[in-house]
Amino acid sequence: MAVNRIIVIVGCGPGARECLTAEALSAIEDAEVLVGSARLLSLFANLNTERVAVRGYREETILAIQQHRGRRIAVLVTGDPGLASLASAVIEHFGFSFWSRAAGHQFRADRLCEDWPQLEDARIISVHAVQPNLDFNALAAERKIAILTGNTESMRWIALLAHRLGNEWRIVVAED
Repeated sequence: MAVNRIIVIVGCGPGARECLTAEALSAIEDAEVLVGSARLLSLFANLNTERVAVRGYREETILAIQQHRGRRIAVLVTGDPGLASLASAVIEHFGFSFWSRAAGHQFRADRLCEDWPQLEDARIISVHAVQPNLDFNALAAERKIAILTGNTESMRWIALLAHRLGNEWRIVVAED
């Protein structure tokens, strides 16, 4: 029987093991090779699995996957693998036939406050890699805004947005 060799994109949410779904954990445990940031790889130090640390650069991640092609690979990404992640680069390079998505537990606003139970009607903005060129006045018309961050510069952009939106907005910044 042939073993199915596949690239699995595993969304690790905010990067805390307790936030992962059973499906995501299973995909990680079944992998022969884990590819991801050193921080995400450290969550699975107890597994006897080959690890390849990458710094999140598209080219570096693609190269790491190519070097281990033919083995079961779990690519660990922060956040939701379908939104603002390295998953798009992996899919673009290897195609849909080579990957499967194992959803991790993504950020949920109901963990922050009871009066904001869903993100379904939120404007989702990624400032994970680059600061968006958005009209702050147009954002003020939104009812909810969820921002995906990833570095110090993204926090500066959020601070600028908060200043421009004014005191009528409540802002919650979450980590892990």
